[in-house]
Amino acid sequence: MKNSSHPVDIRKGFKPQRDWGVFIDRDGVINEERHLVYKIKDFKIYPFVFKAIKILNQYNIPIIIHHNASVIARGICSVKKVIKINEYLKSQLDKKGAFLDVILFCPHHPTAYDKKMILNCSWRKPKAGMLNYVKKLFGLNLKKSYVVGDAARDILMGQAVGAKTILVKTGHAGKDEVYQAKPDFVLKDLKKAVDFIIKKEKL
Repeated sequence: MKNSSHPVDIRKGFKPQRDWGVFIDRDGVINEERHLVYKIKDFKIYPFVFKAIKILNQYNIPIIIHHNASVIARGICSVKKVIKINEYLKSQLDKKGAFLDVILFCPHHPTAYDKKMILNCSWRKPKAGMLNYVKKLFGLNLKKSYVVGDAARDILMGQAVGAKTILVKTGHAGKDEVYQAKPDFVLKDLKKAVDFIIKKEKL
């Protein structure tokens, strides 16, 4: 775990078995979208997520979870608390025999309440800094990869690097009203997105 200005959690021993991966937004895709989640008791994982992640694991497809952490920029909670929530997510998946390969998030905002977090950061979605970081770290081909999200900023991030983009109808369902974007595909939820990816890649 790198607990610096850009926290990154990499699964021990992780070495990509494929040259592409699935980049999944957290809030609204993995867990229920609730405004500014900063407590574990409010972090509710969608039931279908466990099966979806297990399927990707079974096909050795790298899974990268990415999210903006505005709760930090707003001064609502610390980097450590966000990391604890992500650790909780991993523990719940582990109970079902599923795992994530990489988790990374951006704690910055150009007008953050916490002055230490004021930064027009390349990692903050819709910018594609998080994707490019993973590409540099593991050599993944982003054009062959998939970006799954519930908000236009996720789609714009994926489009910035030429990835295939999937909007799911959970969470914001693309109606976040901050950005506008047209995804390559629209599907019901993460499980349907994973099924689609497996079929499309003929696995």
